[in-house]
Amino acid sequence: MDFDVRPYNFTSATTSWLILLAILAALGLVLPLASLAGRGGAAGLVDFRRGLISYLEDLFSLSFRRIAALASLTLKEAVRRKALLVFVMFAVLLMFAGWFITDSNERAELQVSVHVTFLLTAISWLLLPALIFLSCWALPEDIRLRSLHTVVTKPARRMEIVIGRMAGLGVVVAILLVVMGVIGQFWLSRRIPENARSALQCRVPLFGELYFISSEGQPQETGLNVGDVWAYRSHIPGNSRARAVYVFRGVDESALTRNDKGEEELLLECRFEAFRTVKGSESSIVKGISAQYTLSVNPREEAFGMLAQSEATRAIADALREGQYNTASAELKKLTERIRTAPGELRPADYFGLHFGMFVSGTVLDNRKDAALGNLGKLFIEAALTGEGVTAALQQQERGAKVEIPYEAFAAKLDLVADGLTERSAVLMETLQRMEVPLPSFNVSEYHDLDESSTNLTRVPRRLRFVADYETLGRFLAAEIARKNDAGGLLADGGLKASLTEELVKESKISQLNAERLVAVLGEQLTAGTLAVDAGKLKVADGRSWYVFFDDLIRREQLVSEDTEGWMIEKDLLQDLIQDQNGDRYLRVEVACINDQMYLGMARPDLFIRKADQPFWVGYWKAILSILLMLLLIIVLGVTVSCVVKGPVALLFTLTFFIVGQFFHDFMIRKLAGVEKGTGTVESMILIAQHRNPEVGMDVSEATLNVVRAADQGLDGVLRGFSMIVPDFAVFNRASMYVENRFDVPFRDVLLPSVVVFFGFLIPCILIGGALLKFRELEAK
Repeated sequence: MDFDVRPYNFTSATTSWLILLAILAALGLVLPLASLAGRGGAAGLVDFRRGLISYLEDLFSLSFRRIAALASLTLKEAVRRKALLVFVMFAVLLMFAGWFITDSNERAELQVSVHVTFLLTAISWLLLPALIFLSCWALPEDIRLRSLHTVVTKPARRMEIVIGRMAGLGVVVAILLVVMGVIGQFWLSRRIPENARSALQCRVPLFGELYFISSEGQPQETGLNVGDVWAYRSHIPGNSRARAVYVFRGVDESALTRNDKGEEELLLECRFEAFRTVKGSESSIVKGISAQYTLSVNPREEAFGMLAQSEATRAIADALREGQYNTASAELKKLTERIRTAPGELRPADYFGLHFGMFVSGTVLDNRKDAALGNLGKLFIEAALTGEGVTAALQQQERGAKVEIPYEAFAAKLDLVADGLTERSAVLMETLQRMEVPLPSFNVSEYHDLDESSTNLTRVPRRLRFVADYETLGRFLAAEIARKNDAGGLLADGGLKASLTEELVKESKISQLNAERLVAVLGEQLTAGTLAVDAGKLKVADGRSWYVFFDDLIRREQLVSEDTEGWMIEKDLLQDLIQDQNGDRYLRVEVACINDQMYLGMARPDLFIRKADQPFWVGYWKAILSILLMLLLIIVLGVTVSCVVKGPVALLFTLTFFIVGQFFHDFMIRKLAGVEKGTGTVESMILIAQHRNPEVGMDVSEATLNVVRAADQGLDGVLRGFSMIVPDFAVFNRASMYVENRFDVPFRDVLLPSVVVFFGFLIPCILIGGALLKFRELEAK
């Protein structure tokens, strides 16, 4: 999926809408008041008061019966004007389209995408011209033919005429759209080839957040750019430490599906891009580049990863992420000594990275709300705040100011952090537990021409069996032995139970050979006195925790696997790999490229959790609803403008709004936000006239430069106001994009914005249209 729809901020949109509505209301009151007062004085004020009261009476005295009658008349008029002839063009398109868009050699999902794209585009663009003409010409024609005069002499209010016209045309477009939608759905089921009908589905995606870890272990917002002009995807190099990290939030039972055997599993579907720097082997050319997922619980990366931003602190960050807290403390002590004795050896960027990383670490540790950590998080934050003072002083010094830089205070705070790491190293090791579950590797084809089910879909069983690394194995054995020990299941007659091996195989899912090895080692440690019996329970004689005890055994290679497969352990996906932080449950998935000299590219939508599929018609009719809202908004704009101008002008105005809102609204927003680089309008004109580029700048005086930039700021203000009153018609296309890519349409992020934009314009347009029609002359010119 080569587009990225971000979550919709309903609160921000509502706030902006209320502000804009208040501004329009103020202008609607102030401008007529000033005009009438200027022309008529006190009499003008009386006229304004009378008109305002009359308008409010119309607003609060609407009759739904009269509106329905006017809507019925509009519907009959549309039929008389042969609006339903659009069905003929639609039928002709569907009759002959299959000749040109069907190709049995194409992949199934491409055939579905082409058919659905053609159908939804045909429905929306066939109805668009007819509705623009009907909405923009209806009222002006009624005024020209004086047929509206017979209506306004009745009890019908002019605002009811506006609403009735909008409602009537809305009914027309709804009828047309429903009929065309039904015909289109039937056409799809008949025209799509048999081999592609299985792809006629609506996948339900759960998208995550994406960031990258560089080859040096540094967290980054983006990965490498391999030279693509369109920087949609970022790449990670193969056979390196680089990773793409996806964080999926809200993962629970609903994210799981069931396979043919009835077993629960999690589906990971990807659409990565492969990039080669060498040809590679014949096998890799056919199968594609190899990649691998790793499901990880890694609170140490989240807490200390940002410390790797600076080269001076990278060794500290690496030690913290590996759980070597005493080593990290020693490295931090060395750094504080450098800050005291030779602070100039560190760059300003190093100080900034150090204070920022300290702040992130302290915030993460504080948010864990773990009493065992004590005030360690606050020590990090205090050091970060002192480091911020160092950074600010360095910036002032660069500007020529003479300030004292608090190096000593910063070093003292860092010493407190180092002491805290040493003091709480054991607590940190128990609290910040890392676990990584590598999944089998898979292939990413450069051309996506292999079987989609094998290349793109990874099935992750809920009960995962994997070869544990040292830390995961130590924690697993510690937890299992501690559980059995607390239940009194380890000892019998002062020694280990004779049935302990069988119980470990059955309950802990350990292989027979490894269970025998574990029991033998426990027996040896009991005989040697490292373990002791106390009150019928087994304990470590020197008071160490079970994890430290097993970690020591593993590192001394006393628990080497007797099984050729290694130490296979079993974990539950939802219980053991889903992290819970302040009620937020999330799954962390790391993506690696395995092949050397190859690159793997990805964007945020390129990997998602695939929930249970929905029937195709669910997403299809959501897309139809989104198209309906777009067409209704065009009707609303056309009718509103036609209340004050003639048909051709209303047509031009509505068409302009549609084109700008459809193709250039996003550009306006990005230009105003500074995302689109470039100079202002006036400055660009001068640069063109002088044959100069923006890097060189204009050849003008300082005074002229200030005038030009002030003029550009004024034009930007006009553009900002225009962007606020032009609807973002691209919002209505997102539902179709999802269905064309065989996705279900998410309500909150795609359908809700369409509904909000429509009603956000409907309400002010009704108020404005009613006022324009009420206070204008109905004589035809």
